Amino acid sequence: MICICISIQLLNAQDLHVTNYNFAKPYFNPAEVGSFSGTIRLGGIYREQFSNFIHKPYQTVLFYMDSPVSNGLRPSHWIGSGLQLSLDRAGDLVVQNIGIMGSLSYHIGLDTKYKNVIALGFQFGNIQRSVNPNRAVFQDQFEGSLGASKDLHFIQDYKDNYQDYNVGLKFTHKLSSYSNFDAGLAVLHLAQPNIRFKDGQIDNPIYRRINLNASYGIDLSDEMSLTPVLYFSKYSNAYNTSVQLLWNYRFFEKSDKKQKIKIPKDYQISLGVGYRIQDAIQFIVGGIYKQWKFGFAYDMTVSSASQFDNYYGAYEVGISRILSYPKKPKVVSKFYCPRF
Repeated sequence: MICICISIQLLNAQDLHVTNYNFAKPYFNPAEVGSFSGTIRLGGIYREQFSNFIHKPYQTVLFYMDSPVSNGLRPSHWIGSGLQLSLDRAGDLVVQNIGIMGSLSYHIGLDTKYKNVIALGFQFGNIQRSVNPNRAVFQDQFEGSLGASKDLHFIQDYKDNYQDYNVGLKFTHKLSSYSNFDAGLAVLHLAQPNIRFKDGQIDNPIYRRINLNASYGIDLSDEMSLTPVLYFSKYSNAYNTSVQLLWNYRFFEKSDKKQKIKIPKDYQISLGVGYRIQDAIQFIVGGIYKQWKFGFAYDMTVSSASQFDNYYGAYEVGISRILSYPKKPKVVSKFYCPRF
């Protein structure tokens, strides 16, 4: 029954988890949908964890697309919409989640210069969970039992679906021309769906997950900026808290030596370090080239789990791009009667 207990825990606890929040914002908080300047944002992130000591490591894949699609009730309001696809799998049992979620958000500019913006987001969709025990080894097989394990029927051909709903709130405040602050709160699995295990004999509740985030960005100069960041998640009795410090460098070229006008180049670089409390030290490297944003993150385990993974926790690769298509101006045709 050891394998059954492990599988139930994985089904109960598994949820998407990343280090580089910048490439998973619409998942972490639905209010982030449509919160950018441009026409369409495309992005994704891949994470692999515990690959050096688990045959089938934890793997997370997330793709998303969102856009500020329409004006709101007032000129300083706008509506965002988006779509995200996720795949999360873990362990020799291949406990797998496949999700597709749609998102809507409403952004309220409290002033005409958008120095203060409040956003509300709602997310809805379907999650499918399944187990593939073909490579699993059960306790009675270790003890020399012949034939199929008697525990196998508990999880064989397990598959279930549930509807999921998430809500989010975000506040952005531009403190000055060189600093800004934003904070967010989201509640995932709002309805706390319940999926069945072992032909409905075991309940597997999906508890609410609470996400909090806050960041303060400040320009130290035209080239450099610093952004301290805080992330917090709570799922049932599990807590996840990360603090990060991100450094960004912008490149310029001078077009006029006398006027010393700086023209920004098409690329930037960023470095970051963080700490997930009682778990891992985080290292983040990223860059921007034109409208493309790239990121790489590495988690170095510093908890007691380091004796199993030799300090190698996880790595992530993220990419996103913002596409901008300016609207064509409407030209009113005028016809003049010719003079004879």
